[in-house]
Amino acid sequence: MNLHYFHGRGPFKALVMVRGGYRLELFIKPVGEDAWALVALNGPDRGQPERQHCQGPWKTLARAESILRSTAGALMGNGYEPCPSDHVVWSVTAQRLARSISSDPAPGPYPEVLSPDQFDPLV
Repeated sequence: MNLHYFHGRGPFKALVMVRGGYRLELFIKPVGEDAWALVALNGPDRGQPERQHCQGPWKTLARAESILRSTAGALMGNGYEPCPSDHVVWSVTAQRLARSISSDPAPGPYPEVLSPDQFDPLV
């Protein structure tokens, strides 16, 4: 088993990854005064997002960035290639989804890393 961890340049709040003709955009979005969440959108490279996943919130931006990096590393192990120089195109959709996330953490364990199978279809 290979472990991957994405080491990007400095702090960041968005990352584009691609595999085949599909695009994955990972965002860190504020969901309250001192809470941050991860929003992931997946869909055709030249289309609209078809699937979504929201995770969090976390109390610090550093923790949310750590989750984004470890998620990107796991996705690299599944064939996704990071494209840090690509511009995000689904930021408005990500912001809309972030508004639906409660800033109060719910009790219970959460997976630390996203799997491509965890995405929910967009409604």
